[in-house]
Amino acid sequence: MRVLAHIHTFNDADIIDRTIEAVMRQTRPVDGILVVDNASTDDTLARPSLANATVLRHEVNLGTSGTVHSGFRFALDQGYDWIWIFDADSIPEPDALEKLLGLYASFPQHFKDETAFLASLARNQADDQPFHGALFTQDGLTVVRPRPEQQYYACHVCIWSGTLYRLAAVRRVGLPNPNYVLDWGEFEFGNRVMMAGYRGIVHQESVLHHNIRGAPSLNPVDIKLWFGVTTVYEFPPIRCYYMSRNMLYFLLYDVARGRLGLGRRVVWTVFKLTANFVLRPSNHRSEILACIRGIWHGVTGNIAARY
Repeated sequence: MRVLAHIHTFNDADIIDRTIEAVMRQTRPVDGILVVDNASTDDTLARPSLANATVLRHEVNLGTSGTVHSGFRFALDQGYDWIWIFDADSIPEPDALEKLLGLYASFPQHFKDETAFLASLARNQADDQPFHGALFTQDGLTVVRPRPEQQYYACHVCIWSGTLYRLAAVRRVGLPNPNYVLDWGEFEFGNRVMMAGYRGIVHQESVLHHNIRGAPSLNPVDIKLWFGVTTVYEFPPIRCYYMSRNMLYFLLYDVARGRLGLGRRVVWTVFKLTANFVLRPSNHRSEILACIRGIWHGVTGNIAARY
């Protein structure tokens, strides 16, 4: 089975060498490395480790979903059997791929045929907290809480990074939607995987170290309001736009199973995101406008719009 490692980058000159080196140290070697660059403006593409990879460069930043779409298409065109996705700030343990493929080999044939992806368990570099997979349920979306000794568990969706997709299933499901750009692209694709009758598997003994820069994606801030102190979070406006738009678009147009439960959660999440900045309007005008624009485009189905 031919495995392509896919690494997507945007201004990752400080860490791309470490990521490629970790992929090349696998005890079960990959059969190719593809770097999809989102129009980096630093010297990412000049790093020496890229001599070991095929480079596909986007002329503009197409976001995570755009790079994953390009990587899947490349893997299909080149006849690979699997594609293993990585953010540039993720490092797999040396035996991560061997454990994923070993687990797959142990399955009976009917279970293999029903499996669309296997994922390493991503663990946050700063605090070692796991990023577990989730299931679409009647309540909407439920994060799986496995027992620590449980070797693997089934899910419908998990983060892109560290996930190994079986391309025979991708041919049937179709490519990820590049218009999701940032945020919720995994959920859109995971929903289609589920609706096509496939499952995903997270292998808890195959480990991926995530966010190796140590920079948090959310920055908590305590603010004092008339009713007391509350914790809010800082997001850049671009994330405010895509989170608001993509969650609502997914709910209204890509329709996952358990729509009512999911609907309540999505509406509440978008409300909290927007209120997070409305409570602090004096220095968050850009974030508020990004949320409002994202809500409008999500409700009206304008998935082709860009921030």
